[in-house]
Amino acid sequence: MFSRFTFIQKNTRRLKQDFYLAMITLVGLMITLFVSPYAIYRLATGNLIVGIADICIVISAILSVIYAWRTGDTVKPGQFLACIFCVGSAIVAINLGTNGLFWIYPLLVFIFFLVSGRRAVVLSLFLLLTLVVVEILKPSHVFESYYQMMSFIVTAFICSFFAYVFAYRTQLQRKELKQLASIDSLTGAGNRHTLNAELELAVQLKQKLNCRFAVILFDLDFFKQINDNYGHKIGDDTLIRLVPLIAGMIRQTDKVFRFGGEEFIVLLRDIEPAALFPLAEKIRIGVEQQLLLPDGKAVTLSAGVAMLAENEHWEQWLHRADMALYQAKHNGRNQVAAA
Repeated sequence: MFSRFTFIQKNTRRLKQDFYLAMITLVGLMITLFVSPYAIYRLATGNLIVGIADICIVISAILSVIYAWRTGDTVKPGQFLACIFCVGSAIVAINLGTNGLFWIYPLLVFIFFLVSGRRAVVLSLFLLLTLVVVEILKPSHVFESYYQMMSFIVTAFICSFFAYVFAYRTQLQRKELKQLASIDSLTGAGNRHTLNAELELAVQLKQKLNCRFAVILFDLDFFKQINDNYGHKIGDDTLIRLVPLIAGMIRQTDKVFRFGGEEFIVLLRDIEPAALFPLAEKIRIGVEQQLLLPDGKAVTLSAGVAMLAENEHWEQWLHRADMALYQAKHNGRNQVAAA
């Protein structure tokens, strides 16, 4: 009972933290609940084309939700669903005529919450243009008259416009809130709260998909002396310059977090164990060569590296990296130690 409650609590937290995962889940749930009965009815009444199209839409929605939950990737399933919705709704409208047009409106709204505004506009125009072309080639096949067609296009455009505005404003607000909640205000690196969530997600992906994750935990050597000798402004500037320097030496899929004070963590995904230590050495050497104080002295760092082990909790994983960092300091600093 307790484990079930923990499972529900954890998934609820994921929905609250990931807006797009919540949207894909909500859209998938609505499509499954409301389209499935129509699919069954149309298959039962012999309308095979529309029934199969409805079934494909429902199955695609379910698979997209499962994929998003398992991988944490919401971009690909969102794009896939948006394309399926466009093609499926076009097939339904062409075969059912006026009765099928009612489904276009909610699907247009869904599209703007599944993909970027630009892609949503392109897909919406493609859908509307397809219906117009079919109507021109086969008059009265989709619409009862050209007047009805123009009325539909105008109302669909208005619906899409307001969906775009609302989705765009929502996206901006979420970006601002996410930046305030997840980014360290001084350095621009991810903060401790975001780090904990990312480490927990890494453990889940390791268990489900056997993804290889690793961390590089490092701190700047004798940072207190930098503050004492050069002032806190120079110390802050050193931390600010450090983050883009690190980011330039890792992949875009890797992430940098401020662990606290002068301590930072690099989270690496899909990395081979043999490549971890050389990458940490590359970062150490790069910082020593490029991060200089006003008098030209080099700033150095000590680092501990650790691969995520099988069935390991993220706190234990972090603890092993911390012990490796302690070993690097104990051995004289300005070096890398492996857990």
